[in-house]
Amino acid sequence: MRVLTCLYHEHNLWIVVLAAVMCLIGSLTSVKLFQRTFAETGTTRLQWCFLSAFTAGAAIWATHFIAMLGYRPGVPVTLHGALTVLSALIAVGGTAAGLLVACSRNRFVAVFTGGGIIGLSIASMHYVGMFAYRADGIVRWLPGYVIASLFLSVIFSALAIDQIRKIGMSNNIGLGAGLFAAAIVTLHFTGMAAFTVIPLAGVQGGADSEAFSALAAAIAMVALIVIGAGISTHLVDRRTRSKSEEQLQYLAAHDALTDVANRRAFAAALKVQCDKLGRDGRPFALLMIDLDRFKPINDTLGHPVGDIVLQKVARRLRHAVRSGDMVARIGGDEFAVMAYGLASEAEAEALAGRVVEILGRPFIIQGQVAEIGASVGVSLAPKHGNDPETLVQFTDIALYTAKRTDERGYRIFEPAMQEVIQRRRFLEVDLRRACMREDFKIAYQPIIDSATGAYTGAEALLRWTCPDRGEVEPSEFIPIAEELGLISRIGAGVLKQACMDAASWPKHLDLAVNISPVQLHDPRLPQTVMQALEDSGFPATRLELEITETALLGNDEIVMRTLTKLREFGIRISLDDFGTGYSSLSYLHRFPITRIKIDKSFVQRLPSDVGSASIVRAIAQLGESLQMKITAEGIETDEQMAFITQHGCNDVQGFLISRPVNAIAIGNLFHREKNKAAA
Repeated sequence: MRVLTCLYHEHNLWIVVLAAVMCLIGSLTSVKLFQRTFAETGTTRLQWCFLSAFTAGAAIWATHFIAMLGYRPGVPVTLHGALTVLSALIAVGGTAAGLLVACSRNRFVAVFTGGGIIGLSIASMHYVGMFAYRADGIVRWLPGYVIASLFLSVIFSALAIDQIRKIGMSNNIGLGAGLFAAAIVTLHFTGMAAFTVIPLAGVQGGADSEAFSALAAAIAMVALIVIGAGISTHLVDRRTRSKSEEQLQYLAAHDALTDVANRRAFAAALKVQCDKLGRDGRPFALLMIDLDRFKPINDTLGHPVGDIVLQKVARRLRHAVRSGDMVARIGGDEFAVMAYGLASEAEAEALAGRVVEILGRPFIIQGQVAEIGASVGVSLAPKHGNDPETLVQFTDIALYTAKRTDERGYRIFEPAMQEVIQRRRFLEVDLRRACMREDFKIAYQPIIDSATGAYTGAEALLRWTCPDRGEVEPSEFIPIAEELGLISRIGAGVLKQACMDAASWPKHLDLAVNISPVQLHDPRLPQTVMQALEDSGFPATRLELEITETALLGNDEIVMRTLTKLREFGIRISLDDFGTGYSSLSYLHRFPITRIKIDKSFVQRLPSDVGSASIVRAIAQLGESLQMKITAEGIETDEQMAFITQHGCNDVQGFLISRPVNAIAIGNLFHREKNKAAA
């Protein structure tokens, strides 16, 4: 009752209301700044601690001082300047010390010690300020109220700190601010209830109410400016942090180079769409896009130009897809599109065809023309799957199929494609096992002189019989071996075995061995060839290595150096499958090639196909002009043999002469022919 009586009868209520408003605004602001102090670490925490302590100290001191100016003791009053300033410093310094302790991870230390320090600093500020309040009368203190004020201030401060720690950076600060305001208010008015003044005899008059009211208003204005500076700093920082977080979120979800969604954002969006399928989600199409012929752009024009191409690709994709569809870059030259609401294969084909067409147009960059293409795989949800892993897997399968088999550049997933991929995976495992066990066999196809019919040698052909899948065509397993990096090891074994088999042949017969493009780009190839010749005793002059035009693409210097070194050893080089690739005459001029082999795709259409006949005649004349020998492969009929012989091809091979046979059979064949010729 003493507290309420003192408040109602001994105070100017308007000034008390002003102090209450000051306390409420200051408490709300202080709690927001306390939150930031607890959330930060290191130097940043110290900076926010200083700002929080300065703002909270101003609010505490202003509340106390304004309310104290509203007190009406009934005697003249003066203020001691030094103690008044000291009380303000105590409020700031004590709050700072309490906040630093309240940042402790130990809850007991943070709440009771840190909160207690803040509560005691409020009390110290109050009583130092009261000592600065000089009343011309007999001053008497009531110890019970002093102790009660200290207890209430510490308890409410500790509760406020505990609440602020619990809510973290939440905006629900009402309870925390209320507890902090209670610590200030209960301390002040309980402390004022402990303060009594008895007027001295003969001393009349009281405090100058008008002057104290004006001073209270001035203090409130200054304090509000301080508090406003604190809250403004917080708001500016929050706005800056919000913008920074938005920018970071944008950067985290977008590819820095192309400004489209990145792999992480695309995966998250795909999961969201798949989760919706079971409820009210729309069907959609998933497109995976892989750029063709992009690596040569980086190699020839440079990576900066390649980056510009990727940026232009992203812009073209945005134009190619529909409004609202999602475009993402998920790898180096890999993009993806999620087409919402697209369910029919016809619509998906139209979109995929538009993507292929628009990316197939030339790019003009810094005066350079860059031409690439695109392969697209498509899957439909929920038709082909309703979870991200399945859809991505099926789309990749469709993309893989499109890159290898579809001239249109795109394919929509079909279950049969999965069987092809499954077979390939099994073949990869079996191929690795076969390489370790050296399970490969060599077949030899004889080559004869077209004019005399005499044997001139044989071509070594790689064969593989898989225990689980039977005979596997070289056209199927050799590309897999190249991709797995096994072809050099397999090729070295074939070369060594073929040379050992051919060492027993009659000395006028040659051996032809195919060399993979991967082997040709291996600088160790000459050493591998010479080791095989040395181990077998087979003469280098009887060995002919067959290469394809694709092997000559890429690093010309490495290929030229390798082929030149092989020619220096006496080994001959033949260009296989001529006419099916680029058929560049510069290859024949620049590289040390001694023979041209006409591909069987032309030979097998002879003599009825006019185009094939013209190509064969042209190649034969070209070989004669360049003094190169010509071999025609794939001879199966007498008519083909007659045409080839008539137009000057030196050597022929094919089923008409003999099917490929094993090493024992080819050896017996050659020795029988030798004995027959001797007889």
